[in-house]
Amino acid sequence: MGKKNIAFFEQEHFNKIKEYRFTPDPFLQEYVKEFMIVETPDLVNLETLPSTSVSLNYILNGAVNMKQKNQEVISLPKAFAFGIARTSLHFEFSKCTTLFVIIFNPGMASALINTPINEFFETFIPFDEFFNRPQISCLNKIFSKKNEYEPMVEKIERFLLVELLCAHTDGIIKEAIREIIDSQGSIPIKKLLGQLQISRDSFEKKFRKQVGTSPKQFSNIVRFRNLFENDHKITTLTAIGLNAGYYDQSHFIKDFKAITGKKPSSFL
Repeated sequence: MGKKNIAFFEQEHFNKIKEYRFTPDPFLQEYVKEFMIVETPDLVNLETLPSTSVSLNYILNGAVNMKQKNQEVISLPKAFAFGIARTSLHFEFSKCTTLFVIIFNPGMASALINTPINEFFETFIPFDEFFNRPQISCLNKIFSKKNEYEPMVEKIERFLLVELLCAHTDGIIKEAIREIIDSQGSIPIKKLLGQLQISRDSFEKKFRKQVGTSPKQFSNIVRFRNLFENDHKITTLTAIGLNAGYYDQSHFIKDFKAITGKKPSSFL
């Protein structure tokens, strides 16, 4: 889980946004991958990579709109969680927008959020649907100091440490996540079940509730992200696909088009 979390496809937009990333306190690193702050001085459209992680998002300034597949545009609430995404998603950041993001490690958001994580799949849920009033009041107070990023991160860490103090996550699911990531998403589910000694039905149900999607879909997302997170010293698309865990070129191209609607050569 130590790879850099790459959020956006558009390399050409990197000069239009500013990213600040913070490594969590060691006591939180089991749960939180990183804290990220995105600033957009001008209006910008961003397309995200598919994601294996649930994120908590707070709009400090400006506004963020989400463009759905039917082209409908939705204004996102000020504070919301976003779930695992199998496909790329399109967002419009207004001028002078600042977004604070808490990115959880795969399967670990369930330690903080009681709502089954599969309900967040490829969609957003406002904070007030899963946090209580004292929690929301505390978060609003923390995020009111909009221009002091490091103190804000420290306060969020303290909030999370208190909330996660008595948290429990399923050890079998944590092991499954590790095996899938270590195999670059290529381990057969049948083999995984044999290693974990758990029935398929029980495993699928627990995995969906804690991680947010099925083991197969999660594996597919891991494999796709490998295309961008692996160190590519190879020049051909076929070799890049094989290096990421795809078994042949047609499998690679078909999956890429299904996720992005575009050919691999558009990005790689």
